[in-house]
Amino acid sequence: MVGLALALVAMAAAADAKPKPPPKPPPPRLTLLTGTEQGVLRRDEIKLQVDAKRAKKVTVSARFVVEGYPEDYPFDLGPQRKGIDDGDAVIHFGLSARQHEVLDFAIKSCHGASLAFTAKTEKRTATLQAGLRMPSDC
Repeated sequence: MVGLALALVAMAAAADAKPKPPPKPPPPRLTLLTGTEQGVLRRDEIKLQVDAKRAKKVTVSARFVVEGYPEDYPFDLGPQRKGIDDGDAVIHFGLSARQHEVLDFAIKSCHGASLAFTAKTEKRTATLQAGLRMPSDC
């Protein structure tokens, strides 16, 4: 009789226990596919790969800064939205005529350029800051 009562109490306690929430998906992983200033200028675009597990869509925005004299030239790119197939997506940011012109001047005058990306999926956010490599003759 006592064993039966203990079993009922144990079953009631197990029924009241809350289930553990599912683990959060990992944040997206960002990889810059266009790494040189000349590559960006030649293709007229900046390419970024986003690897995200358990996500269906990604929204990416970027800040493109070209160093110059006497001031830097900042440009906001995006936001670009794309569906994620097989865990990854490639985002293309096209350059405007002004961005192309400023980057061309920066290459000729040996100034650098940098990028800051923010990628948001349904549940997580990731950032990446990267500099574009300058030509070898600078």
